[in-house]
Amino acid sequence: MLYWLWRLFEVTLYCHVEGQKNYPIVFGQLTNKDGSMLVGREPEPDFKWENLRGKHVLAGRPGGVPAMMLQYICNSAGLTDSDVNLDTSVEFNAMVGTFDADKQYDYCTMFEPTASDFVAAGKGHIVASVGAAGGEVPYTVFAASKSYLENKRDVAEAFLRAVFKGYKYLTEHTPEDVAKKLTASFIETSEASIAAALKNYLEIDAFARTPILKEKDFEHFMDIMENAGTLASRVSFSKAVDNSIAAKVAA
Repeated sequence: MLYWLWRLFEVTLYCHVEGQKNYPIVFGQLTNKDGSMLVGREPEPDFKWENLRGKHVLAGRPGGVPAMMLQYICNSAGLTDSDVNLDTSVEFNAMVGTFDADKQYDYCTMFEPTASDFVAAGKGHIVASVGAAGGEVPYTVFAASKSYLENKRDVAEAFLRAVFKGYKYLTEHTPEDVAKKLTASFIETSEASIAAALKNYLEIDAFARTPILKEKDFEHFMDIMENAGTLASRVSFSKAVDNSIAAKVAA
């Protein structure tokens, strides 16, 4: 079976740390930034991460990348874990509704196009990009089990070629044109919000320009996990990543 690990690169690492025999191997990358936006209740054109001191933030699920990335950013900005309340107690699917209804929360992380939709509804303001502040990481990757790649490399290659073709279309057309093609997949989101979301992601260079995963980004990802206390031991890049298919597709 081919697994597409959407927003779950950390799961690949957990499988390696736990000694899974038929472990997943990353064979391609889609994004190189965390796609979550920090949404506040008021506009903050001069936002600084220090602004989170003493604030209550809906940060995401425990052990998830947005929460770990946000913790890493705050710590890098000089905020200790006691300086800001990064709340991971609310279910991921309930975060936006909870933030909208409960004014005890000062900020909330949201993915696009939800963040742009929230702003368009006049409910809040995007004050910062978590991905832009956190640096390059293999956030969205494609992985398959070791046995699958041994027997179905041709399928993995065809899959990655299709994805890379989509990436080229995205970068060769305007966000407005691409948004028209995506409306069927986001039926509850306006075309304008989809276009705004694409612009936000393009501005921070969220989409990987190549499907080849860089070792320095892999190591940075583990730094973030270690800072959050979720990674028991480091994982070997050569064991967890096979760039040969991506290199062939990118050639």
